[in-house]
Amino acid sequence: MKCWRYKMIVIRDLAISESKLNAEGEKGWELASLILVDANTARAYFKQPIEEPCAETPDDE
Repeated sequence: MKCWRYKMIVIRDLAISESKLNAEGEKGWELASLILVDANTARAYFKQPIEEPCAETPDDE
């Protein structure tokens, strides 16, 4: 089972969103979702695989 860590950033100026998204991609983050807050602001949610074993949950059984 692959496990992930998650991160959210707020992009307040969508005119520079491409450079911000590319910067996160260069750090190994994959864009999972982008949600518009208003006409010029968005929340970007990223995920990144983690190497250590996943914690088991009751649903894993």
